[in-house]
Amino acid sequence: MTKEKKKTSEVIKKEVLEEEPLEENTAKTEEPAASADEKIAEEAPDKILKEIVKEDEEILNRLIRLQADFENFKKRTAKEKAEIYNFALENLATKLIPVMDNLERAEASFSGAEEAEGQTYVNGVQMVFKQLKDVLKEEGLEEINSTIPFDPNFHHGVAVGEDAEKEDQAILEVFQKGYSFKGKVIRPAMVKINQI
Repeated sequence: MTKEKKKTSEVIKKEVLEEEPLEENTAKTEEPAASADEKIAEEAPDKILKEIVKEDEEILNRLIRLQADFENFKKRTAKEKAEIYNFALENLATKLIPVMDNLERAEASFSGAEEAEGQTYVNGVQMVFKQLKDVLKEEGLEEINSTIPFDPNFHHGVAVGEDAEKEDQAILEVFQKGYSFKGKVIRPAMVKINQI
């Protein structure tokens, strides 16, 4: 019986072994159907990859624009800070201009004094006036040139005169000095203009 069992098991093994090649053959016949699925599966990753690349490009473009906007913001902020810094003292300089006018008038009224006491006073006023002018000049305050022909950007014409010896539009007289602060006119000069 044992021999019969061995024979039957050998027969079964042979049958199984013989069936395996048949399974391989059936698998080979199924490949074309699987390859169509594989093509679809291969195409899907390509589409997904293209979409991912497109999204990445959009994100990169947004990032580049955002970076450019930020750089522009930094430049604009730096420019505004520089302007604030440059013109922080403009208000003070504007308030000190009338003080300079009064010191100049005081200097002019005492310039004819011959007494020793009057002369020392005049010298003191001149020293204070010079010191104030120097400090304001260091900070950017400059007197507007009134020897050039009339320019409405720097001069305010309040009177008209006629002098044949001078050119047309020349400044005949300065009633009040004008000042600019770091290139910006903060008070135009009041002048008398020659018109021929």
